[in-house]
Amino acid sequence: MKSIPSILLIIMIAILLCFAGCLQEQEPQTMTDTSREAMHRLLGEATGAIQATLSNLDASTSDAATALGTTGLSGPLADRVLNRLAGIHPAILSAVTFDQDGTVLSAEPEDAKVLIGQEIGYQEAVSGVLDTKEPLMSKLFPLAQGGYGVVIEFPVFSADGTFSGAVSTAFVPYDLIAPILENATGNTPYSFMVLQTDGRILYDPDPEEVGKETLNETLYADFPEIFDVMSQLSVDRSGHATYSFYDTGFGKIVRKECFWETVGLHGTEWRVMIIREIEKDRVSLS
Repeated sequence: MKSIPSILLIIMIAILLCFAGCLQEQEPQTMTDTSREAMHRLLGEATGAIQATLSNLDASTSDAATALGTTGLSGPLADRVLNRLAGIHPAILSAVTFDQDGTVLSAEPEDAKVLIGQEIGYQEAVSGVLDTKEPLMSKLFPLAQGGYGVVIEFPVFSADGTFSGAVSTAFVPYDLIAPILENATGNTPYSFMVLQTDGRILYDPDPEEVGKETLNETLYADFPEIFDVMSQLSVDRSGHATYSFYDTGFGKIVRKECFWETVGLHGTEWRVMIIREIEKDRVSLS
């Protein structure tokens, strides 16, 4: 017959082994929770920084519109207002004024002066502010000076309230977003994407994806889950999803998890998405 101390020892060992097993089972969930907490924190910080930068561009364009109501839309004083506006952020390509017909009257910096005299009323963003006489932020579109960008536009009213035209700040979203998100993701396993609600990519760690439309690109045709995510993202200002896609560099297909939040101006919204790879689901390409 076994002694009582021996039986007690066996029972204690069994309890410890059971407890250790429970800990091992709980560890992945704890790691997942920790990762998600970190993702939410980084996402909040990133969206706050992007929104603050957009709001600063918006406020500066509004201030310029007020000043131009006094100086007029062209001439040395108008140029001074536009020069100050064009210099507030490195992502800005140009600051211009145009009249009620969409003709550019003044432009800064110096390399933007080629726009003076051009008719840009055909651009949706220009016609939008002229028709509504309300401020707006456009979606990504081809700029008259070349390349793609986004504009923030404000109507300009003279001192007596007469509508005279508008002021437009054109900037490259990638150049505005990249410094913020590259700083946020340093030394972390996470990455970011920023998209319009129509799925057009404004920022991605793979530069070749910037400007692509996820709902129309053949690159995404083999990943139907992405279309489901984009459909959800188009209507939900915040959310969570999982899907499969290539890792950065397109070497492997991996399982990914993402959360997103929203920034924007004047009814135009961008979805800011933070992403992590779920390593256990990594699969080599055949």
